[in-house]
Amino acid sequence: MDIATLIGLLCGLGIIGWAIFEQTHGQVIAFYSTDGLLLVLGGSCAATLLSVPLRNFLDLYRVLGKWIFSPETGMEKLILQLVEYSVKARKDGLLALEHEIESSGDPFLVKGLRMVIDGQKPEEVETNLRLELHALGERHRAGKKIFELLGKYAPGYGLTATLIGQVVMFRNMGSDTAAIGRGMAVALLGTLYGAITANLICLPIADKLGIRSSQELLRKELIINGVLGIQSGDSPTVLKTKLISFLDVRSARRIQPA
Repeated sequence: MDIATLIGLLCGLGIIGWAIFEQTHGQVIAFYSTDGLLLVLGGSCAATLLSVPLRNFLDLYRVLGKWIFSPETGMEKLILQLVEYSVKARKDGLLALEHEIESSGDPFLVKGLRMVIDGQKPEEVETNLRLELHALGERHRAGKKIFELLGKYAPGYGLTATLIGQVVMFRNMGSDTAAIGRGMAVALLGTLYGAITANLICLPIADKLGIRSSQELLRKELIINGVLGIQSGDSPTVLKTKLISFLDVRSARRIQPA
């Protein structure tokens, strides 16, 4: 699990929980409202279903997995791997890579090198890989959009809960004080739930998914340049220098000390 995700989630929930506990002197049940939760969560999901195809919405759990579990991009290791392939290809020919690529663990890299080994033209290799890259970016945007929409609609349904609670309060003024209290609870807690759902859960998830998508697309862009460099016969030194430009300064120094 991504440590930043874990720390952020625990800190956010902890701060809110601590404030609720302190203000209620341990009576945290005062901040629970079934009506408010149903209005905010159910309403947000309903509005999102109105906005996107069902198949996209049902991908919610798969997208959540990408948010929670973030494998390292391994850009440094990938560059060294591509350089090794370049050395072998220049020494023994492209066909010598056939027994090497299956253990690479990256289907995108395997696909690119397989096309090179099969003798496809460089422009065909690049076109096919970039088509897959484009399709991947579109899938990532669709997954991110779900959480953006949930974060967008949650505060609105929190306001809806507030308005419903206020109507209940006004209808019972001067008569049933218990009903006024229930209406006030729904009114205030609905707004709270909407704010927490949007600003602690949905919008941060959408932002992190955007970063993860950019990282994965950059990794695949590196693979495309590496595969094309191997195909064109770039020397290992030239290829390594070219691919290091994808790294930040600290990472670049680790694999190519000054």
